[in-house]
Amino acid sequence: MASATRSPWRNFFAQINVSSIMSISNYFSHPTPLSSVDSCHTVLAFIVPVLLSLLQIKCQGNQISPFETHPISMVIFVASLLLYCLGYHAKVRWPTYALVVSHGMVVFGALSVVSLATILFPDSLRPVLYMLYVLFTAAEVLKLLKWVHRKIMAMLPSQLTTVAFPNTGDVPLVL
Repeated sequence: MASATRSPWRNFFAQINVSSIMSISNYFSHPTPLSSVDSCHTVLAFIVPVLLSLLQIKCQGNQISPFETHPISMVIFVASLLLYCLGYHAKVRWPTYALVVSHGMVVFGALSVVSLATILFPDSLRPVLYMLYVLFTAAEVLKLLKWVHRKIMAMLPSQLTTVAFPNTGDVPLVL
C-alpha cells in the first residue's frame, strides 16, 4: 500500500519551486534595460520572497515563530517593508520627487533584506551584515547628494545672471 503521508522533502521542494518560479518570473519580467535604482527594486522583488521561503524552511517544525525568536529583526523587517510600500505610493502620487523617493525605497528595501538575512545567518554575522548595509546606505545617500548638487549648480548660473543683470537687453553697454 502507498503511504498516506507526504514526504517532508517533497513539500520542501514544492515550496522552493513555487516561490522561486514566481520570484524569477517577476525578476525577468522587465524586457527593457533598467536604471540602477529600478534594478535594485527588481532585485528586491526577487530576493524578499526567496528569503521568506528560506526562513519558512528554517523554522519548519519549530513551535516558536521568528517573531518570538528574533523580535527586533522582524519588527525592523516589517517596518522597513511598510516604508518601502509607502515610498512606492509616494512615487506614484508625486512623480516630481520620484528620484528622491526611489533612493529612499532602495534604502528601506535593503534594510528589509538585511533584517531577514540576519535571522537566516549565524548571530556572529549580524554585525557584518548591518555594516554592509550602512556602507550601502552611505553610497545611496552620496548618489542622492550628488544629484542635489548637480541640480543646484544647474540652477545657480541662471539665478545669478538674472539677479545681477535684470535688464541686460534694455540697457546698452557704455565704455
